[in-house]
Amino acid sequence: MSYLNPFTQPGNWYRGNLHCHTTESDGMLTPVQRCAAYRQAGYDFLAITDHRKVTDVAHLSTPDFLVLSGSELHPRTPADDDYLHIVALDVHQEIDSHLPANEVIAAINAQGGLAVLCHPYWCGFSLLDLQPLQGYFAMEVFNGTCTGIGKENSESTWDDLLDRVGPVLGLAVDDTHHDTFACFAGWIMLKAPALTVDDVKTALHTGAYYSTTGPQFHDITITPVESTAPGDYEAKYAVTVTCSPVESVAFKGQRYYGWREFAPAGELLTTATFRIPAVMKYLRLEITDPYGKRAWSNPFYLS
Repeated sequence: MSYLNPFTQPGNWYRGNLHCHTTESDGMLTPVQRCAAYRQAGYDFLAITDHRKVTDVAHLSTPDFLVLSGSELHPRTPADDDYLHIVALDVHQEIDSHLPANEVIAAINAQGGLAVLCHPYWCGFSLLDLQPLQGYFAMEVFNGTCTGIGKENSESTWDDLLDRVGPVLGLAVDDTHHDTFACFAGWIMLKAPALTVDDVKTALHTGAYYSTTGPQFHDITITPVESTAPGDYEAKYAVTVTCSPVESVAFKGQRYYGWREFAPAGELLTTATFRIPAVMKYLRLEITDPYGKRAWSNPFYLS
């Protein structure tokens, strides 16, 4: 497994949102007001990612609420037919959005930042648009603002990248612009030793978090097993998930590999187990509650 299982890591759980806007670009709240709203809602950290600029956040953190600097950048697509949306986390100097997309991502990484591909479904981007990009660490699997046109879930794009390009993490975010719409719609639960920039960035980079719009993962365990099944379907591992009450638990791998377990009629699930076929390159988990709200684990790569 090339990413960490957050449930096996030491530390504390922290709730955070990594995409929002303020009056420094096209948001309705000032940075101070935006942070106050998220802190009051029970969040532990927030990234302010105003368009094409780095908003000063040095005065906004407190001992129990961390504010990350950031920016949302808009280079042209590799085909030069539209604009990308790329969130840069923990950057402190502004980056020229007129640079080619891969140079923008390289400039983010050169500052020690983390690059995120934003809402590809809302943008209308396919694998052809995203495949030439290099150096980003995650993409948005859920974006709350994109509920406005019903394109908040970019899960199929995530699977395209996992299947055809390689490992990439998923994020659920708000992308908040207004004072109420899309606030607190999607977030991550991150496991880190302490609420510091370095610890949060390390947990992000290593996948030590899960994304959610409401349901909670309580534990994910992956254990070796012995199998009598021959060939591709020989199981070398079993995964067990425990979670808040949900209608279904989906175990997803590349292409058509995986399994979805549904709760019996009139009941809800709080645990499920799946024996992972040897042919599966990776496994990610998705839970769905009775209200249609979802949570996503990051992919586990199996060897």
